[in-house]
Amino acid sequence: MKKICAWLLALVMALSLAACGGNDGNGGATSGNTSSGGAKVLRLSTHLSGDHSTMQMAEKFKEILKEKSGGSLDVEFYTDGQLGGQTENCESLKAGTVDMTIIDTGTLANYNPKAGILDMPYLFASKDQAIAVVSGDVGQEFMDMVTESTGIRPISIQTIAFRNTLLKDKAMDSLADFQGVKVRIPENPSIEACFSALGATPVAIPSGEAYTSVQTGVTDGLEGNCEYIAQQKFYEVANTCSLTEHVMTFTAFCVSDAVYQSLTAEQQTAVNESAVEAMEFFYELYEEIDSNAIQVMKDGGVTFHELDKEPLMAACAPALEKFVSDNGLGDMYAAIQALA
Repeated sequence: MKKICAWLLALVMALSLAACGGNDGNGGATSGNTSSGGAKVLRLSTHLSGDHSTMQMAEKFKEILKEKSGGSLDVEFYTDGQLGGQTENCESLKAGTVDMTIIDTGTLANYNPKAGILDMPYLFASKDQAIAVVSGDVGQEFMDMVTESTGIRPISIQTIAFRNTLLKDKAMDSLADFQGVKVRIPENPSIEACFSALGATPVAIPSGEAYTSVQTGVTDGLEGNCEYIAQQKFYEVANTCSLTEHVMTFTAFCVSDAVYQSLTAEQQTAVNESAVEAMEFFYELYEEIDSNAIQVMKDGGVTFHELDKEPLMAACAPALEKFVSDNGLGDMYAAIQALA
């Protein structure tokens, strides 16, 4: 039923776009609706909740963008998966039924396999390294690669936090404990490769169905960063968090490249600068958000479990090496390791 509702909402938006001039008359796409004040309204759809940290970043982006664009651009939000999950939002971005989205970077690997590099297991030694990577030349190269190959233009990439494994009544003490465990994952090829290498059974399920997948026993648990786990209240159905720190979570703040190209040069500059400033705001507030999320999980009955990650890293190393080799990403991988 939820997927049907999301499809209907997307259809309504598509019809709205057509009615409001979704084409510039010369075959080129234009951005969303026009407000009563004459601003172009960019419609942002995401699977994230309205109070997620990156949505706070999006609110700041909207505020800065209105000022920098002289009031010619505005943003309208559709949160909580109203229009579908991450894959659906990417498809809508490509189809032109929405203008912007915030997704995990790993989702982009469904459109260009090379985009899975940031989500490969045990690629990063620390969060500081991850921030340095996506904020510098590697991050720009990654965003250019995605734009050129997919038509989805990332305008910033945010480092969120390491992902951990949350299971019902089961802590991971060794590599052997992963054997046959069914773990809900997002539609992310890199995370799938990670849990397959660990001997678990990864099950790709949209975020809107993740809670019930654990509740009903379809999966034994799930993985994710603490903010996401706390906001989705997964601690109600799984109570043991093993600190596997297997993958770093990144979000990509994206705009349809066709929409971006339809903007004036001044508006494009406003979009780019607003994204950078909003990201700086995001990093200022995130540490407290992460700390609060961990406390919410503890208050909800979750126990946190340390384990030796060296055997996990060794098990995943062949998958990482093969991915880098198969995709010709040796130079990018070396640049990432140089920042460790």
